[in-house]
Amino acid sequence: MTLEIGGLTVRFGGVTALSEVDLTVRPGELVGLIGPNGAGKTTLFDCLTRRVEPAAGRMRFEGAGLEGTAPHEVAGRGIARTFQQLGLFPGLSVRENVMVGAHRHGRSGFGAAAIRPGRVRREERAIRRIADEALDRVGLLPLADHPAAHLPHGILKRVEIARALAVRPRLLLLDEPVSGLGHDEIADLARLVRDMHFTSDIMIIVVEHHMEFVMNLCERIVCLDSGRKIADGASGHVRRDPRVIDAYLGVVPWASPAGRP
Repeated sequence: MTLEIGGLTVRFGGVTALSEVDLTVRPGELVGLIGPNGAGKTTLFDCLTRRVEPAAGRMRFEGAGLEGTAPHEVAGRGIARTFQQLGLFPGLSVRENVMVGAHRHGRSGFGAAAIRPGRVRREERAIRRIADEALDRVGLLPLADHPAAHLPHGILKRVEIARALAVRPRLLLLDEPVSGLGHDEIADLARLVRDMHFTSDIMIIVVEHHMEFVMNLCERIVCLDSGRKIADGASGHVRRDPRVIDAYLGVVPWASPAGRP
């Protein structure tokens, strides 16, 4: 079971955001997606989560096309995503925010709450357990009842990852997960993502501008530039690719191999 993208093309008016992009990701792979601003990275995520309709190309996940999938059905297909700009509900507790992601596992609607209250209560308990499992996985279970408002930015990043994990995804899309974090927080998040990678068969794609983080974390790197894929391979190879250096990396201190955080 894989993610297969072929010839993916997206146009916004006269601007081509993605141009015939091909990408295959297999179970258990941890892939870094890099490139300058405007390269098409977030647009690719938007296509996979059905927020943007491509002009051409195909997207197949676990053998079935994503075309025709409504945005609210994406989680049901086993795809979860975080966002660069946090989308949490400050008025809810940490647990309640994560339960929003877990609710895709419930089947009861508003009518069932009146007709079958017992079933609804059982589902809510199950959803709460799923949320608590996700919070435990990111090390935040002790903060489950804390209001999301006023928590540090680094904690909120983990809450959003927990909400994505509550979907129990088979494909996890992380959009700039270390944006705005300090050095120690970045190292902690790298360990968390690496643990998710090693302990499951989840396919993980990470969009990130923090090159030390993504190069040390991901064994495979894909680089986009102006909507086209210009490199796809091992991180050590991609960081030395002249096309990638010219388009994005330039000469930077971390360009030689470095240890993992």
